[in-house]
Amino acid sequence: MLADIGVNGHRFILVFFRVASVIWLLPIFSSRSLSMPFKAGVSLLIAFLLFESVSVDQVVSADPYDMVLLVLKETLVGLTIGFLVRILFMTVYAAGEVLSLQSGFAFARFMDPTSMNYTSVLEQFGNILAIMIFFALDAHHILLSALAASFTQVPVGAVALKGGLFHYLIDMTGKLFSLGLKIGAPVIVTLFLVELALGLLSRMIPQINVFVEGIPLKIIITLLMLSLSLNFMVPVIAGIFKGMDVHILRIFRMMV
Repeated sequence: MLADIGVNGHRFILVFFRVASVIWLLPIFSSRSLSMPFKAGVSLLIAFLLFESVSVDQVVSADPYDMVLLVLKETLVGLTIGFLVRILFMTVYAAGEVLSLQSGFAFARFMDPTSMNYTSVLEQFGNILAIMIFFALDAHHILLSALAASFTQVPVGAVALKGGLFHYLIDMTGKLFSLGLKIGAPVIVTLFLVELALGLLSRMIPQINVFVEGIPLKIIITLLMLSLSLNFMVPVIAGIFKGMDVHILRIFRMMV
């Protein structure tokens, strides 16, 4: 059957699998509220628009086993790009998780029907804030440009697994927590001082139930400091997405 599709059909299938792998891992499209036909339709549309960017010289054989191997390679390229973008979003999510644990919002986790995971208000706020900044910076255009450039930088079937690629992705993942602490630093430091003050207060006045009285106090201070520190948090998050094209270009160079 694959032999009857033709060269152009083979090319389109490979382009589609690379695009679909990226779309599949993006946090924007990971919501369960988006149906599978919608995600497949978006992938087909983008693949159709990028179809001509694939070099005609990349001719695939009619052997189905070779075709399956090429599909796996294209899926690997797409998953790598999508995983890198997902790491950038997870940085903001990690900041919200740290703030939730420190402020007490983690006690009020709820089931998010869009992701089917337990989350807190601050984690959800961080996700929404990251998505808003992502689109405000036109980072989706950067991602589409990088996806189009991937067929030039990493031609069809030319991907190679190298140790440097895995080390780079591990290093990027390791920086996630430190960047998350940097984003939430104003609130984290303030809550640390509040914890220190409550600890001293409990030593001076043992009759006060610091645990019960401290939770609403920390929640109020968290919301206050979060609103005051948005001017600091937004530029840091924006800087993460602005350097997205540089990171994607680096992984392209590590794949060939």
